[in-house]
Amino acid sequence: MIIKTKGILAACGAASLWAISGVSGQILFNQFHFSASWLVSTRLLIAGIVLLLIAFFRNQKQIFQPFMNQRDLVALLAFSVLGMFLVQFTYFKTIELSNASFATIIQYTGPFFVVLYESLRGKRWPSLITMFLMGITLIGVTLIASHGEGINLFASIDSLCWGIGSAIALAFYSIQPRNLLRKYGSFTIVGWGMILGSIVANLYHPVWRIDGLINTASFSQLVIVVVFGTAIAYLIYLSSLKFISSALASILTAFEPILATILSVFLFHLAFSWIEFIGFACVLGSILLLQKRV
Repeated sequence: MIIKTKGILAACGAASLWAISGVSGQILFNQFHFSASWLVSTRLLIAGIVLLLIAFFRNQKQIFQPFMNQRDLVALLAFSVLGMFLVQFTYFKTIELSNASFATIIQYTGPFFVVLYESLRGKRWPSLITMFLMGITLIGVTLIASHGEGINLFASIDSLCWGIGSAIALAFYSIQPRNLLRKYGSFTIVGWGMILGSIVANLYHPVWRIDGLINTASFSQLVIVVVFGTAIAYLIYLSSLKFISSALASILTAFEPILATILSVFLFHLAFSWIEFIGFACVLGSILLLQKRV
């Protein structure tokens, strides 16, 4: 029970940092005119370097070990490109083609893919109660992210396809790296995952092509996004997979839109509506019940 609690707290902590990072990202986009593609390239590269430096000082011999095993190297490359890079690129691409509310909601269908995979792997279907509670979670996230105005979530076929890709990528990086994490540790795998993923991101938008305003204020927001919202958040989220299932970890990240909304109220002076309070109740209630079932 104590071990599971550690995993739950880690996953919730990651969601909290992602929420803070999301708010900082919105500030960088709106006030300092940075692009999402540059931010993805930069955050992966810098956060990866930070984590690898920590891994190096912790255990110099272990840092290159994943490259010594061909099977593990292939798995690391898959995690870097299909997980670490794609989950961010597809998410921001969905925002570009639609809006942040739609992108958040469609990405949070990721737990459905995780539960489906683990059910097929275990040759058993999830219970009706589990599926019902996951549906309630999705409804709650929708109410929160759309502020009760579901009509604003209308999106094109392109944005829907990118959004589904984001959800699948979320599920993939929740499932795929578990053996690598156990074998080599979180710092090494997450660090290399970000570094290798940043190579792909920089082919699309190199970090030296800065398209925003650099000053003290924007730099502080960038530090929040890169260090806290990327390096630390992904590290503790993937670390939680050592203690809890991929399904539970991905479900617990539904706390992110709740925290993002609360932060937006204080920072951007948004007003709460009764619809959003209903959404909060749906998410919190369903997650508390789900964490006992997965």
